Amino acid sequence: MSVANEWSRIEAWCRTHAPVTAAAFQPGLGDAVVEEFEASTGVTWPQELLELYRVHNGSLTHDDRTGLFLGSVLPDKFFYPIDVATEVRLTLLETWDETIYENPDLYAEDEMDRHDQRDAGTAATMFIPSFVPFAGLDEYHYFVDTRNGALHHCVTEYASDATDNGGPIWASISVMLGAHAAALETGSTIGVWKPVVSKGVLEWEVDA
Repeated sequence: MSVANEWSRIEAWCRTHAPVTAAAFQPGLGDAVVEEFEASTGVTWPQELLELYRVHNGSLTHDDRTGLFLGSVLPDKFFYPIDVATEVRLTLLETWDETIYENPDLYAEDEMDRHDQRDAGTAATMFIPSFVPFAGLDEYHYFVDTRNGALHHCVTEYASDATDNGGPIWASISVMLGAHAAALETGSTIGVWKPVVSKGVLEWEVDA
């Protein structure tokens, strides 16, 4: 299983069944560009995160001219272009830096560093430098956990109202993509979400 292989399954399905959404996938980036953004975060990205951006640099969400929704491979989030991903990460870190500074009775000064030293998959109850988001919507984001340990490069959701307390959802990006590819190919659900297509646009509905 690899990011490229699982994306190829998703692309093949979308080209046939949801061509509008397929056309919204953005071209992948060269190694130098991906590595430059990786370096800007100060953490080492798992190979699958690097591969994700080499395959596709996120996707468009709406048509610039008409404003029409273009669909999404994910039920309730969108894949971020790499510049958006790093900007979202920086904003979340700055927010938590400020929160820690303003609440010395609740957080130790080195709170982030302490959580960064724990094993991947361990709840931090905040956003820490080892987290790299790659998809999201509003205040909800999927991130890769770059910390060491058995769950290194697992995918977890960060939410403003629950932080990362839900724990890892997928073992890796390729596992996540494989689950979504299977849902598309079989018409099955991802959690409560079922894929539907309307006028070439991939959308997701809650399966009653």
